[in-house]
Amino acid sequence: MAAALLAVASACEEPQSPDSRPQLLLTDGAALAVNVNTTFAIPDVSSVSSIPPGGFVAWVDDSASQAVGANGVVTFSGLAAGDHKVALYSIPMNCTVSTPDKGPNNPRGVSLIAGVGGAAAFSLGCGSWGELFVTTNTAGVDLGSGYTVTVDGGASQPIAAHGNVTFTQLYAASHSVVLSGVPGNCIVSGPNQQQVNVSAGQTASIGFSASCTPLGSGTGTLTITTGTIGSNLDPDGYTVTVDGTTSQAIATNGSATFTVPAGANPVALSGVASNCWANGANQGTVTVPAGGTGTATLAVTCFVPGSRVSGAGQLGMGAATPQNNVQTFDFDVRADLTGRFSITAYDDVHTDGSIANVFADASRDPATFIKAYRTSSSACNDPSRGVEFDAIGRDGPDIVPFTVIACDDGSQGSGRDFLSFFIFKPSAGGIGRSGMVTSGDIVKQ
Repeated sequence: MAAALLAVASACEEPQSPDSRPQLLLTDGAALAVNVNTTFAIPDVSSVSSIPPGGFVAWVDDSASQAVGANGVVTFSGLAAGDHKVALYSIPMNCTVSTPDKGPNNPRGVSLIAGVGGAAAFSLGCGSWGELFVTTNTAGVDLGSGYTVTVDGGASQPIAAHGNVTFTQLYAASHSVVLSGVPGNCIVSGPNQQQVNVSAGQTASIGFSASCTPLGSGTGTLTITTGTIGSNLDPDGYTVTVDGTTSQAIATNGSATFTVPAGANPVALSGVASNCWANGANQGTVTVPAGGTGTATLAVTCFVPGSRVSGAGQLGMGAATPQNNVQTFDFDVRADLTGRFSITAYDDVHTDGSIANVFADASRDPATFIKAYRTSSSACNDPSRGVEFDAIGRDGPDIVPFTVIACDDGSQGSGRDFLSFFIFKPSAGGIGRSGMVTSGDIVKQ
Protein backbone atom coordinates (compact mmCIF):
# COMPACT_ATOMS: atom_id res chain seq x y z
CA MET A 1 0.00 0.00 0.00
CA ALA A 2 1.12 3.51 -0.60
CA ALA A 3 2.16 5.83 2.19
CA ALA A 4 -1.34 7.20 2.65
CA LEU A 5 -2.34 3.86 4.17
CA LEU A 6 0.12 4.49 6.91
CA ALA A 7 -0.16 8.18 7.64
CA VAL A 8 -3.56 9.06 9.01
CA ALA A 9 -4.40 12.49 10.29
CA SER A 10 -6.05 12.64 13.69
CA ALA A 11 -9.83 12.57 13.64
CA CYS A 12 -9.79 15.56 15.98
CA GLU A 13 -6.73 17.73 15.38
CA GLU A 14 -3.60 17.79 13.25
CA PRO A 15 -0.75 15.65 14.66
CA GLN A 16 1.75 17.43 16.84
CA SER A 17 4.90 18.88 15.35
CA PRO A 18 7.75 16.45 14.59
CA ASP A 19 9.83 18.51 17.02
CA SER A 20 7.88 16.96 19.91
CA ARG A 21 9.03 13.40 19.27
CA PRO A 22 11.95 11.92 21.24
CA GLN A 23 15.37 12.19 19.67
CA LEU A 24 17.75 9.23 19.30
CA LEU A 25 19.11 8.11 22.62
CA LEU A 26 22.73 7.11 23.04
CA THR A 27 22.74 3.87 25.03
CA ASP A 28 24.95 0.90 25.79
CA GLY A 29 22.38 -1.42 24.18
CA ALA A 30 19.49 -1.24 21.77
CA ALA A 31 16.71 0.63 23.56
CA LEU A 32 13.45 1.97 22.21
CA ALA A 33 11.53 4.91 23.68
CA VAL A 34 7.79 5.03 22.96
CA ASN A 35 6.26 8.48 23.39
CA VAL A 36 2.49 9.12 23.52
CA ASN A 37 0.80 12.51 23.20
CA THR A 38 -2.99 12.80 23.48
CA THR A 39 -5.08 15.87 22.73
CA PHE A 40 -8.84 16.42 22.93
CA ALA A 41 -10.79 18.34 20.30
CA ILE A 42 -13.57 19.01 22.82
CA PRO A 43 -12.04 18.74 26.30
CA ASP A 44 -14.69 17.50 28.69
CA VAL A 45 -15.19 14.84 31.31
CA SER A 46 -16.76 12.32 28.90
CA SER A 47 -13.80 12.42 26.50
CA VAL A 48 -11.17 12.14 29.21
CA SER A 49 -13.03 9.36 31.02
CA SER A 50 -13.00 7.20 27.88
CA ILE A 51 -9.22 6.80 28.25
CA PRO A 52 -8.46 3.58 30.19
CA PRO A 53 -7.37 4.30 33.81
CA GLY A 54 -3.90 2.91 33.13
CA GLY A 55 -3.56 4.74 29.84
CA PHE A 56 -2.68 2.69 26.77
CA VAL A 57 -0.51 -0.39 26.23
CA ALA A 58 2.61 -0.26 24.05
CA TRP A 59 3.76 -3.50 22.46
CA VAL A 60 7.01 -4.35 20.71
CA ASP A 61 7.05 -7.34 18.33
CA ASP A 62 3.84 -8.69 19.93
CA SER A 63 6.00 -10.06 22.75
CA ALA A 64 6.90 -7.25 25.19
CA SER A 65 4.43 -4.71 26.56
CA GLN A 66 4.24 -1.81 28.99
CA ALA A 67 1.45 0.48 30.10
CA VAL A 68 1.94 4.08 28.98
CA GLY A 69 -0.01 7.14 30.05
CA ALA A 70 -2.18 9.22 27.74
CA ASN A 71 0.77 11.64 27.74
CA GLY A 72 3.79 9.59 28.70
CA VAL A 73 6.97 7.79 27.68
CA VAL A 74 8.12 4.21 28.27
CA THR A 75 11.43 2.59 27.30
CA PHE A 76 12.05 -0.96 26.11
CA SER A 77 15.65 -2.02 26.64
CA GLY A 78 17.69 -5.03 25.64
CA LEU A 79 16.26 -5.20 22.15
CA ALA A 80 18.19 -6.80 19.31
CA ALA A 81 19.48 -4.66 16.49
CA GLY A 82 17.31 -4.70 13.37
CA ASP A 83 13.69 -4.16 12.47
CA HIS A 84 10.95 -4.15 15.11
CA LYS A 85 7.19 -3.64 15.15
CA VAL A 86 5.71 -1.13 17.61
CA ALA A 87 1.98 -0.93 18.32
CA LEU A 88 -0.31 0.96 20.68
CA TYR A 89 -3.38 -0.87 22.01
CA SER A 90 -6.30 -0.27 24.44
CA ILE A 91 -7.37 2.77 22.43
CA PRO A 92 -11.05 3.83 22.78
CA MET A 93 -12.89 4.19 19.51
CA ASN A 94 -13.39 7.94 19.89
CA CYS A 95 -9.63 8.38 19.57
CA THR A 96 -7.55 8.17 16.39
CA VAL A 97 -3.81 7.53 16.17
CA SER A 98 -1.44 9.40 13.90
CA THR A 99 2.33 9.74 13.87
CA PRO A 100 4.04 13.14 13.97
CA ASP A 101 6.21 12.49 10.93
CA LYS A 102 3.28 11.40 8.73
CA GLY A 103 4.85 7.94 8.65
CA PRO A 104 3.40 4.49 9.40
CA ASN A 105 0.43 4.69 11.73
CA ASN A 106 -0.28 1.87 14.17
CA PRO A 107 1.52 -0.52 14.20
CA ARG A 108 4.68 0.93 12.73
CA GLY A 109 8.15 -0.34 11.95
CA VAL A 110 11.27 0.89 13.73
CA SER A 111 14.87 -0.04 12.89
CA LEU A 112 17.40 -0.19 15.76
CA ILE A 113 21.19 -0.09 15.47
CA ALA A 114 23.34 -1.81 18.08
CA GLY A 115 24.54 0.72 20.64
CA VAL A 116 22.09 3.39 19.49
CA GLY A 117 18.59 3.77 20.89
CA GLY A 118 15.56 4.65 18.80
CA ALA A 119 12.18 6.23 19.30
CA ALA A 120 8.59 5.88 18.16
CA ALA A 121 6.06 8.64 18.77
CA PHE A 122 2.28 8.28 18.68
CA SER A 123 -0.11 11.22 18.66
CA LEU A 124 -3.77 10.65 19.48
CA GLY A 125 -6.71 12.93 18.94
CA CYS A 126 -9.89 12.24 20.90
CA GLY A 127 -13.34 13.76 20.59
CA SER A 128 -16.67 13.63 22.35
CA TRP A 129 -18.37 11.25 19.99
CA GLY A 130 -19.44 7.65 19.83
CA GLU A 131 -21.53 5.31 17.72
CA LEU A 132 -25.10 4.07 17.46
CA PHE A 133 -25.97 0.47 16.60
CA VAL A 134 -29.54 0.07 15.31
CA THR A 135 -31.27 -3.30 14.89
CA THR A 136 -34.61 -4.38 13.43
CA ASN A 137 -36.56 -7.58 14.07
CA THR A 138 -39.67 -8.31 12.05
CA ALA A 139 -42.15 -11.19 12.43
CA GLY A 140 -44.87 -12.31 10.03
CA VAL A 141 -45.18 -12.80 6.27
CA ASP A 142 -44.41 -10.59 3.26
CA LEU A 143 -41.92 -8.39 5.08
CA GLY A 144 -41.03 -6.23 2.10
CA SER A 145 -37.59 -4.91 1.23
CA GLY A 146 -36.83 -3.30 4.57
CA TYR A 147 -36.93 0.18 6.07
CA THR A 148 -34.98 3.42 6.45
CA VAL A 149 -33.49 4.56 9.75
CA THR A 150 -32.70 8.26 10.25
CA VAL A 151 -30.81 10.02 13.06
CA ASP A 152 -31.73 13.59 14.02
CA GLY A 153 -33.60 14.12 10.78
CA GLY A 154 -30.36 13.99 8.81
CA ALA A 155 -28.16 10.93 8.30
CA SER A 156 -30.15 7.96 6.95
CA GLN A 157 -29.36 4.35 6.08
CA PRO A 158 -31.43 1.51 4.63
CA ILE A 159 -31.94 -1.39 7.01
CA ALA A 160 -33.28 -4.88 6.35
CA ALA A 161 -36.41 -6.25 8.03
CA HIS A 162 -34.00 -8.37 10.09
CA GLY A 163 -30.84 -6.30 10.06
CA ASN A 164 -28.54 -3.78 11.65
CA VAL A 165 -26.67 -0.60 10.77
CA THR A 166 -24.12 1.53 12.60
CA PHE A 167 -23.98 5.33 12.68
CA THR A 168 -20.47 6.60 13.43
CA GLN A 169 -19.06 9.87 14.75
CA LEU A 170 -22.18 11.00 16.62
CA TYR A 171 -21.68 13.64 19.29
CA ALA A 172 -22.04 12.48 22.88
CA ALA A 173 -25.62 13.63 23.40
CA SER A 174 -29.23 12.53 23.09
CA HIS A 175 -30.28 11.67 19.52
CA SER A 176 -33.63 11.11 17.82
CA VAL A 177 -33.89 7.88 15.80
CA VAL A 178 -36.78 7.33 13.37
CA LEU A 179 -37.77 4.18 11.47
CA SER A 180 -39.61 4.93 8.21
CA GLY A 181 -40.60 3.17 5.01
CA VAL A 182 -42.73 0.62 6.86
CA PRO A 183 -44.96 -1.29 4.37
CA GLY A 184 -48.71 -0.94 4.72
CA ASN A 185 -49.11 -4.56 5.85
CA CYS A 186 -46.61 -4.10 8.69
CA ILE A 187 -46.96 -2.46 12.11
CA VAL A 188 -44.10 -1.26 14.32
CA SER A 189 -44.38 -2.40 17.91
CA GLY A 190 -44.16 0.81 19.93
CA PRO A 191 -43.20 4.22 18.60
CA ASN A 192 -41.21 4.50 15.38
CA GLN A 193 -39.27 7.42 16.90
CA GLN A 194 -37.03 6.82 19.89
CA GLN A 195 -34.44 8.80 21.87
CA VAL A 196 -31.06 7.33 22.69
CA ASN A 197 -28.05 8.68 24.60
CA VAL A 198 -24.64 8.26 22.98
CA SER A 199 -21.55 8.41 25.20
CA ALA A 200 -18.05 9.35 24.07
CA GLY A 201 -16.03 6.35 22.98
CA GLN A 202 -18.97 3.97 23.39
CA THR A 203 -21.52 2.26 21.17
CA ALA A 204 -25.14 2.86 22.13
CA SER A 205 -27.79 0.48 20.81
CA ILE A 206 -31.47 0.70 20.00
CA GLY A 207 -33.91 -1.75 18.44
CA PHE A 208 -37.19 -1.66 16.52
CA SER A 209 -39.64 -4.56 16.30
CA ALA A 210 -42.43 -4.98 13.76
CA SER A 211 -44.90 -7.58 12.51
CA CYS A 212 -46.37 -8.05 9.03
CA THR A 213 -49.55 -9.73 7.81
CA PRO A 214 -49.87 -11.71 4.55
CA LEU A 215 -50.73 -9.73 1.44
CA GLY A 216 -52.69 -12.68 0.02
CA SER A 217 -54.97 -15.38 1.42
CA GLY A 218 -54.75 -19.11 1.93
CA THR A 219 -52.11 -21.42 3.37
CA GLY A 220 -49.49 -23.85 2.11
CA THR A 221 -46.85 -26.29 3.34
CA LEU A 222 -43.23 -25.38 4.00
CA THR A 223 -40.55 -28.06 4.49
CA ILE A 224 -37.12 -27.08 5.84
CA THR A 225 -34.15 -29.45 5.52
CA THR A 226 -30.74 -29.13 7.20
CA GLY A 227 -27.48 -30.56 5.89
CA THR A 228 -24.42 -30.39 8.15
CA ILE A 229 -20.85 -31.28 7.17
CA GLY A 230 -17.42 -30.91 8.74
CA SER A 231 -16.10 -31.95 12.16
CA ASN A 232 -17.30 -31.46 15.74
CA LEU A 233 -20.93 -31.31 14.59
CA ASP A 234 -23.49 -29.66 16.84
CA PRO A 235 -24.58 -32.57 19.10
CA ASP A 236 -28.12 -31.39 19.90
CA GLY A 237 -29.25 -30.04 16.52
CA TYR A 238 -30.86 -26.66 15.94
CA THR A 239 -34.15 -24.76 16.11
CA VAL A 240 -35.87 -23.58 12.94
CA THR A 241 -38.34 -20.68 13.18
CA VAL A 242 -40.82 -19.61 10.49
CA ASP A 243 -42.42 -16.16 10.30
CA GLY A 244 -40.66 -15.23 13.54
CA THR A 245 -43.41 -16.97 15.51
CA THR A 246 -43.48 -20.75 15.00
CA SER A 247 -40.53 -22.98 15.89
CA GLN A 248 -39.54 -26.65 15.75
CA ALA A 249 -36.47 -28.61 16.75
CA ILE A 250 -34.52 -29.94 13.77
CA ALA A 251 -31.64 -32.44 13.65
CA THR A 252 -28.19 -31.58 12.28
CA ASN A 253 -29.24 -33.52 9.19
CA GLY A 254 -33.03 -33.58 9.28
CA SER A 255 -36.25 -31.88 8.24
CA ALA A 256 -39.27 -30.07 9.69
CA THR A 257 -42.61 -29.24 8.06
CA PHE A 258 -44.86 -26.25 8.78
CA THR A 259 -48.30 -25.09 7.65
CA VAL A 260 -47.82 -21.41 6.82
CA PRO A 261 -49.69 -18.46 5.29
CA ALA A 262 -49.29 -18.11 1.54
CA GLY A 263 -46.64 -15.56 0.62
CA ALA A 264 -43.01 -14.82 1.47
CA ASN A 265 -42.22 -16.59 4.74
CA PRO A 266 -38.98 -15.77 6.60
CA VAL A 267 -37.01 -18.76 7.91
CA ALA A 268 -34.37 -18.56 10.65
CA LEU A 269 -32.03 -21.19 12.09
CA SER A 270 -30.87 -20.76 15.69
CA GLY A 271 -29.11 -22.82 18.32
CA VAL A 272 -26.13 -23.32 15.99
CA ALA A 273 -22.93 -24.17 17.90
CA SER A 274 -20.27 -21.44 17.95
CA ASN A 275 -17.92 -23.55 15.80
CA CYS A 276 -20.57 -24.01 13.09
CA TRP A 277 -21.60 -21.71 10.27
CA ALA A 278 -25.12 -21.66 8.78
CA ASN A 279 -24.57 -21.17 5.04
CA GLY A 280 -23.29 -17.63 5.42
CA ALA A 281 -26.43 -16.49 7.26
CA ASN A 282 -29.21 -17.90 9.41
CA GLN A 283 -32.06 -15.97 7.82
CA GLY A 284 -33.80 -16.46 4.49
CA THR A 285 -37.22 -16.17 2.86
CA VAL A 286 -39.25 -18.87 1.13
CA THR A 287 -42.31 -18.10 -1.01
CA VAL A 288 -45.17 -20.57 -0.51
CA PRO A 289 -48.16 -20.56 -2.90
CA ALA A 290 -51.72 -20.95 -1.60
CA GLY A 291 -52.50 -24.66 -1.45
CA GLY A 292 -48.96 -25.48 -2.56
CA THR A 293 -45.58 -26.40 -1.10
CA GLY A 294 -42.36 -24.50 -0.54
CA THR A 295 -38.98 -26.04 0.35
CA ALA A 296 -35.64 -24.75 1.59
CA THR A 297 -32.34 -26.39 2.50
CA LEU A 298 -30.08 -24.79 5.10
CA ALA A 299 -26.45 -25.90 4.81
CA VAL A 300 -24.28 -25.85 7.94
CA THR A 301 -20.51 -26.39 8.16
CA CYS A 302 -18.74 -27.12 11.46
CA PHE A 303 -15.06 -26.83 12.41
CA VAL A 304 -12.78 -27.70 15.29
CA PRO A 305 -13.53 -24.95 17.89
CA GLY A 306 -11.14 -22.02 17.58
CA SER A 307 -9.94 -23.04 14.13
CA ARG A 308 -11.73 -20.34 12.18
CA VAL A 309 -11.89 -16.56 12.32
CA SER A 310 -13.98 -14.33 10.09
CA GLY A 311 -14.95 -10.71 9.97
CA ALA A 312 -16.26 -7.86 7.89
CA GLY A 313 -16.45 -4.21 8.80
CA GLN A 314 -14.54 -0.98 9.14
CA LEU A 315 -11.73 0.73 11.02
CA GLY A 316 -12.00 4.48 11.46
CA MET A 317 -14.91 6.90 11.78
CA GLY A 318 -16.98 8.24 8.92
CA ALA A 319 -18.01 7.05 5.48
CA ALA A 320 -15.91 4.66 3.39
CA THR A 321 -15.23 7.22 0.66
CA PRO A 322 -11.97 8.31 -1.02
CA GLN A 323 -9.59 10.41 1.12
CA ASN A 324 -11.35 9.49 4.41
CA ASN A 325 -9.28 7.88 7.17
CA VAL A 326 -11.25 4.65 6.88
CA GLN A 327 -10.26 1.05 6.11
CA THR A 328 -12.72 -1.74 5.34
CA PHE A 329 -11.92 -5.42 5.74
CA ASP A 330 -13.44 -8.76 4.81
CA PHE A 331 -11.90 -12.12 5.70
CA ASP A 332 -12.57 -15.77 6.48
CA VAL A 333 -9.49 -17.78 7.48
CA ARG A 334 -9.15 -21.31 8.88
CA ALA A 335 -6.44 -23.22 10.73
CA ASP A 336 -6.02 -25.55 7.75
CA LEU A 337 -4.61 -22.47 5.95
CA THR A 338 -7.57 -22.06 3.63
CA GLY A 339 -9.55 -18.86 3.31
CA ARG A 340 -9.18 -15.27 2.20
CA PHE A 341 -8.35 -11.80 3.53
CA SER A 342 -8.83 -8.33 2.04
CA ILE A 343 -8.35 -4.80 3.35
CA THR A 344 -9.11 -1.57 1.46
CA ALA A 345 -7.66 1.80 2.50
CA TYR A 346 -9.83 4.73 1.47
CA ASP A 347 -7.14 7.15 2.63
CA ASP A 348 -4.81 5.76 -0.06
CA VAL A 349 -6.03 6.92 -3.47
CA HIS A 350 -3.85 6.07 -6.46
CA THR A 351 -3.15 8.53 -9.28
CA ASP A 352 -5.67 6.68 -11.47
CA GLY A 353 -8.37 7.20 -8.85
CA SER A 354 -8.42 3.61 -7.59
CA ILE A 355 -8.39 2.78 -3.88
CA ALA A 356 -5.48 0.81 -2.40
CA ASN A 357 -6.21 -2.81 -1.57
CA VAL A 358 -4.18 -5.74 -0.23
CA PHE A 359 -5.59 -9.27 -0.41
CA ALA A 360 -4.70 -12.93 -0.06
CA ASP A 361 -7.07 -15.32 -1.82
CA ALA A 362 -5.69 -18.34 -3.69
CA SER A 363 -8.92 -18.72 -5.69
CA ARG A 364 -8.53 -15.15 -6.94
CA ASP A 365 -4.74 -15.08 -7.32
CA PRO A 366 -2.74 -18.36 -6.97
CA ALA A 367 0.35 -16.38 -5.94
CA THR A 368 -1.39 -15.41 -2.69
CA PHE A 369 -2.13 -17.74 0.23
CA ILE A 370 -2.45 -18.12 4.01
CA LYS A 371 0.85 -19.51 5.36
CA ALA A 372 0.45 -19.72 9.18
CA TYR A 373 -2.36 -19.65 11.77
CA ARG A 374 -2.09 -19.15 15.54
CA THR A 375 -5.10 -19.82 17.76
CA SER A 376 -4.52 -17.02 20.31
CA SER A 377 -3.00 -13.56 20.55
CA SER A 378 -1.54 -11.71 23.52
CA ALA A 379 -2.58 -8.45 21.82
CA CYS A 380 -6.23 -9.18 22.68
CA ASN A 381 -7.91 -8.33 25.99
CA ASP A 382 -8.65 -12.07 26.24
CA PRO A 383 -5.85 -13.91 24.38
CA SER A 384 -8.11 -16.94 23.88
CA ARG A 385 -10.48 -14.75 21.84
CA GLY A 386 -7.69 -13.81 19.45
CA VAL A 387 -6.19 -15.26 16.30
CA GLU A 388 -3.04 -14.36 14.38
CA PHE A 389 -2.28 -15.43 10.84
CA ASP A 390 0.47 -14.78 8.31
CA ALA A 391 -0.10 -14.59 4.59
CA ILE A 392 1.47 -13.77 1.25
CA GLY A 393 -0.70 -11.15 -0.42
CA ARG A 394 -1.09 -8.95 -3.47
CA ASP A 395 -0.52 -5.19 -3.12
CA GLY A 396 -1.05 -3.86 -6.63
CA PRO A 397 1.80 -5.30 -8.73
CA ASP A 398 3.73 -6.43 -5.64
CA ILE A 399 3.63 -9.70 -3.71
CA VAL A 400 4.07 -8.90 0.00
CA PRO A 401 4.12 -10.81 3.30
CA PHE A 402 1.70 -9.61 5.97
CA THR A 403 0.46 -10.47 9.45
CA VAL A 404 -3.04 -10.00 10.85
CA ILE A 405 -4.15 -9.94 14.49
CA ALA A 406 -7.92 -10.35 14.97
CA CYS A 407 -9.57 -10.03 18.39
CA ASP A 408 -13.16 -11.15 19.00
CA ASP A 409 -13.34 -9.23 22.29
CA GLY A 410 -16.95 -8.07 22.08
CA SER A 411 -20.34 -8.64 20.56
CA GLN A 412 -21.31 -7.11 17.21
CA GLY A 413 -21.59 -3.34 17.47
CA SER A 414 -19.84 -3.20 20.86
CA GLY A 415 -16.79 -1.38 19.48
CA ARG A 416 -14.45 -3.74 21.36
CA ASP A 417 -13.28 -6.03 18.54
CA PHE A 418 -9.77 -5.23 17.27
CA LEU A 419 -7.91 -5.72 13.99
CA SER A 420 -4.24 -5.17 13.21
CA PHE A 421 -2.74 -5.45 9.70
CA PHE A 422 1.02 -5.18 9.15
CA ILE A 423 3.05 -5.76 5.97
CA PHE A 424 6.76 -5.53 5.25
CA LYS A 425 8.01 -4.12 1.94
CA PRO A 426 11.79 -3.88 1.51
CA SER A 427 11.37 -0.60 -0.36
CA ALA A 428 9.16 1.02 2.29
CA GLY A 429 9.79 -0.85 5.53
CA GLY A 430 7.04 -2.04 7.82
CA ILE A 431 3.65 -0.46 7.27
CA GLY A 432 0.16 -1.18 8.52
CA ARG A 433 -3.09 -0.14 10.16
CA SER A 434 -4.84 -1.22 13.32
CA GLY A 435 -7.67 -0.16 15.57
CA MET A 436 -10.98 -0.99 17.15
CA VAL A 437 -13.68 -2.20 14.76
CA THR A 438 -16.00 0.80 14.45
CA SER A 439 -18.64 -1.09 12.48
CA GLY A 440 -19.10 -4.75 11.64
CA ASP A 441 -17.84 -7.71 13.63
CA ILE A 442 -15.03 -10.23 14.11
CA VAL A 443 -16.01 -13.78 15.06
CA LYS A 444 -13.70 -16.54 16.30
CA GLN A 445 -15.29 -19.97 15.98
